[in-house]
Amino acid sequence: MDNEKYLGRMAATVSHDLCNVLATVQQASGLMGDFLALARKESLKSMGLRPKFKYHDKFEEIIAQVQAQVDRGQGICEKLSVLGHSTDDGPETADVGVAAALVGSLCGRAARKHKASLEVSCAPERLKAAARLIDVLSALDAAILAVLPHCGGEQRVVRLVPGRGEGEVYIDIVCQGLDAERSQALAGALPPGRPGIFTVGIVQGGVRLAFAEAGR
Repeated sequence: MDNEKYLGRMAATVSHDLCNVLATVQQASGLMGDFLALARKESLKSMGLRPKFKYHDKFEEIIAQVQAQVDRGQGICEKLSVLGHSTDDGPETADVGVAAALVGSLCGRAARKHKASLEVSCAPERLKAAARLIDVLSALDAAILAVLPHCGGEQRVVRLVPGRGEGEVYIDIVCQGLDAERSQALAGALPPGRPGIFTVGIVQGGVRLAFAEAGR
């Protein structure tokens, strides 16, 4: 447990530091854009104060690329921060819809390695599981990694679908074209459930992670 908290704290700390780095890059690239805009003003060119910069358009394109990657990096840092804080002491409940959205965004690279993509269905309401967020995240991540080898190829789509059953909330991991033979292979590849936290079962086209519901 101490190792878990250490890793969570370090992930949160690193994400905050990276956000500061990205903010500096964003400010610097924004300032470069301002100088380029100033250099293009015809009034200054005609007065001979600032000659025309022939690489203006190319630099403008590069600055736009930098800004886009900064935005992407800040989004990743936000998710990393949530992941890091998931090990904090707190309520023993977690929203499986939020967990699915977070893991879905973090597992995109793993899916692409199997020539697949991940899609997350929005939960229509809060789906509170009687489990810590870190337990939901780790179980879902392990299940996705087990499912992907059986669902990859031809750019297949793997969908995470949160829902509610009788006394439980769940996340279904389903993919296109998963036939009976692959379903049997998948059943043997799945990590076992953890008693008192979640159970693992096969559903049509995929697998279900089910958690006891914490109440509405």
